[in-house]
Amino acid sequence: MRSVWYGLYDLLERRGGCHWFWDGDVVPKRDTIDLSNLDVREEAHFEYRAIRYFAHRGLTRFQAEHWGLDDWKKEIDWILKRRLNTFMLRIGQDDVFQRAFQDVCPYPDASKPQPGMYKGYNDRTLFWSLQFRGQLRHDLQKYAFDRGLMSPEDFGTMSHWYSPTPDSFLANKKPPFLPQANSTHAEPHLRVWDIRTGNWAEEYWKLTKTAIDAYDQGAPEPRLLHTIGLGERRCYKDRKANFDLKVKTLNKFLDMAKRDYPDAKLLIAGWDFYLTWKNEEVREYLKTLDKDSVLLWDYEADDAKRGAKARNFTNWDVIGKFPYTYSIFLAYEKALDARANYEIIEERQKLVQNDSFCKGYILWPESSHTDTLLLRFFTANAWSDKLVPHGDVLDEFCASRYGASAEVMKAAWKAALPASWLRGWGNNYSYAVLDIGGNPPPMKLIDQWKQPVEDAQKVFTLLQQVPWDDPFVQRDAIDIARMVLDRLIAVRVWEFGRDLIAWRTNTTASVQQQDALLAKINRVAELCDAMADLLALHTDYSLWESYQRLDAVEKIRNPAFEKTLFENASCDYCRSHQYELARHWYAQHVKAVAAKLAKVVAAGDRKADISVKAEKERLALKARPLESLKPTLPRTAESFRRVLGSLVK
Repeated sequence: MRSVWYGLYDLLERRGGCHWFWDGDVVPKRDTIDLSNLDVREEAHFEYRAIRYFAHRGLTRFQAEHWGLDDWKKEIDWILKRRLNTFMLRIGQDDVFQRAFQDVCPYPDASKPQPGMYKGYNDRTLFWSLQFRGQLRHDLQKYAFDRGLMSPEDFGTMSHWYSPTPDSFLANKKPPFLPQANSTHAEPHLRVWDIRTGNWAEEYWKLTKTAIDAYDQGAPEPRLLHTIGLGERRCYKDRKANFDLKVKTLNKFLDMAKRDYPDAKLLIAGWDFYLTWKNEEVREYLKTLDKDSVLLWDYEADDAKRGAKARNFTNWDVIGKFPYTYSIFLAYEKALDARANYEIIEERQKLVQNDSFCKGYILWPESSHTDTLLLRFFTANAWSDKLVPHGDVLDEFCASRYGASAEVMKAAWKAALPASWLRGWGNNYSYAVLDIGGNPPPMKLIDQWKQPVEDAQKVFTLLQQVPWDDPFVQRDAIDIARMVLDRLIAVRVWEFGRDLIAWRTNTTASVQQQDALLAKINRVAELCDAMADLLALHTDYSLWESYQRLDAVEKIRNPAFEKTLFENASCDYCRSHQYELARHWYAQHVKAVAAKLAKVVAAGDRKADISVKAEKERLALKARPLESLKPTLPRTAESFRRVLGSLVK
């Protein structure tokens, strides 16, 4: 079935001039399509070409839990058009507890606050009913399965922040818990039931069996099952005891999977191996596994650590020996911009390209659609039998996506890329901004970042030339500009921090030096205002508009959910390029620090604290109606060019 779709879309691309992107298609008008001399045979190089969708919330473009069925159909069609064959939904448990344990887990009232909800991303207050979410998952998976796509189902100890145990289950079943040696995942809803006793492993298994029965009708065989084991857990202070429990847990559930689904392919995620195992422990454990049924589903190949410090397939003795996948994790939730490190990705891809034991090429980020160029690179390389360098992908990407603007957009991408991969998997400018005047700046990064960021600023001039009426150009021009501006703000904050330290220690600083210090922090404030203006120009970045989209898909029943959405997006782990935060928090925070600094400088008090309590500011914003924070700047070419003009040196 998949090959038919692949062939159809390939024909339309080869002879019809069509091009496929996650946010739309290029479909030229033609009276006929030439089918003469058409004899093409292609075969995928990697068996599994997979992408994951995760459970964070905030902005609709980036968070798959926000998407309705029409959004999913569009995404699934794109998956087929780009010849992927596997996708995974890690977007909450839907109504699987209510289906698996009907006697103790009634459907909650989605219009009322839910018990057991916590702060940050742990606040899983409902925006749609679980009945709707369960039907949505069923319908989108059926749409995908009808087209031959595969989707691994989770198994194992599935208590986690995105799949908390309901209060009603805890109250009625009273599960015992595994020991807990730290505060991470310590709440009862998130703790792992003690699978060493009673029937608690089988109770977990009911969730997997129920999900397969409820959502997976028509899934292609052989079935794919996926586990993270005791991911991120620390049950004992003694490391060996903790490690031994993790091994026993993995083996217990692998045996259960083989018992009930003997033909399934069992995917063991590399996440916990990356986070908490030693390389030698992974190597020894893999020697105990069945190569025919188990696949190491590694997704940390683009981690920046090198040599013996790298914790991924390069140090796990799998090349040529044990089935594994090659992957791009890309970034955590807070990283909503272009940042793929092609140097690392391409370097390590050469190790796997001709290895028959490398079974898959996967993209496994915490947010979707953050890096449109990377999506093109990933899908091209997941199919190809040889490395397709990012420069070649960029040429094709610009020619097929931007029409008459191809050359100027390619010039902008080329100028911006060296700045894009300065960041790793985490962080964005907000973390530097909200700490301004606090901790000492990273001196090494100032030197490392300065030249790439200075060079990248030419994009602000280049992008003033692009047409505003092309939606592809509009979206990507903002993406490029905000990414470069993100790096620029960070550098300017760090430079200010360096100069602040110098001023504090230099008791003979001149008036000119003090004026220069004030000018630097005021320039940071101006750059933060410019970032807010830039984000205001597209619906991609507004929490309020994302809230409205949720309500348009299915009525939001809980009147307090806008507070949850703000909490989910603004917590320390997730805050990023959301307009409402950029305008009303980050920019205002810098101005408040600047005002304190002006008073301190005037008083000559070099030891005074100029920091401002960012959490107090955040909570004050959360108390406001979300609609009152929405963008108001006209979304016009004039606004875009004015913002870019303010950034040109």
